[in-house]
Order: sequence, then structure tokens, then C-alpha cells
Amino acid sequence: MQKIKLKIPINKQKIKELALPLELVVARVMDYLARLSPRERLLVTGGAVFLAGFILLAGIVGPLLHYQSSLEKSVVSKDNQLKKIYTMSSTIKGLQVAAETGGSSSGRQFTLFGFLEELSARLSINDRIEYMKPITDTTEAGHESVEVKIRGLYQEDLISLIFGIENTPYPVRIKHLIIRRQEKDSNMDITFQVVSYG
Repeated sequence: MQKIKLKIPINKQKIKELALPLELVVARVMDYLARLSPRERLLVTGGAVFLAGFILLAGIVGPLLHYQSSLEKSVVSKDNQLKKIYTMSSTIKGLQVAAETGGSSSGRQFTLFGFLEELSARLSINDRIEYMKPITDTTEAGHESVEVKIRGLYQEDLISLIFGIENTPYPVRIKHLIIRRQEKDSNMDITFQVVSYG
């Protein structure tokens, strides 16, 4: 394969014509500086150096520093976004695991009695249950209803119990709730009815 040599014609006359105005400006500046006194020359040179430094700082260094600062802010912002994405990803994975676990455990038959016993055992209040009995309610035909009475319940336990019933994935709701405060120790006796809509 042959190498092709390209010859670019260089017009020396045009180069000289372009360089001529620059040479004239430099010659005029040098002539002007030669006519000045040493003190004036020092002032003009100092002013030129100051002007060149100002242009360098304001035109080049300043924008570069501003660009670097905005770049660092952008990196911090993207890093925060990435952390949020990782947090959301781990939350989604946890929810997926919980959904899969819930889906596998939902194969067993749900009973309202079993749910209430499990919840009371988890809250450590099963020893204070006075009774738990099924009731028939004509207004809730086809639904399972259970009435529960618990004695000596602390306020925190009551809140946890209501929260546990109302926030279960099963179709369970509290229909009636009666609270009586004991005078001796300010604990509460509660009677409530829970309905399963499953």
C-alpha cells in the first residue's frame, strides 16, 4: 500500500501580512515605553501586570473554581440520591420478603380466635384475658365475631392491642369497645368485639 503525501502549500507572503500588524503594535508599545521615564514605565508595566492578572483571575481561575464548586455540590446531591435509592431498594426487598412470607403462611386457615390469642401472647397480655367467646350478631351475618374482656390493662398495652388489630393484613375490625378505668391502680378493664370479614 502506497503512502500518499499531501503537500499543503504554505504562502509565506500571507503569513508575513498577518504578522505585520502584530509587529507594528509591539514596535509602537516598545517605542512608547522607551520615551517614558523610569517611574512612568514602572507604573505602566505594573498596570499591565495588574490588568493581565485580573483578566486571568476573573476570566479563567474564577469560572474554574465556580465550576469545581458546582461539580462538588452535584456529586454530593447525586450521592444523597444514591443513598435514598439504596434505602428504597432495601425497603422494597424487605416488603417483597414479607409478602412472600405472608403468602406462604396464608395457606393455613385464618381463625379469629387464633389471631387474637397470638396477638395477646405477643403483647404478653394473655394472662389478663377474663374471657374470649364467639357471639352471633344478626347484623353481621356470615361473619365471625368474638367478644373479649381483659382486666387490668395498661394504657400502652391497650394502644398496642388496638394498633395490632387495626393494622393486621387480615380483614379484621373492632366493632365495639368499652373501657372502664380502675380506681385503685388506674389500669383499665376493656370489653371489645372483633369482627372478621373473611
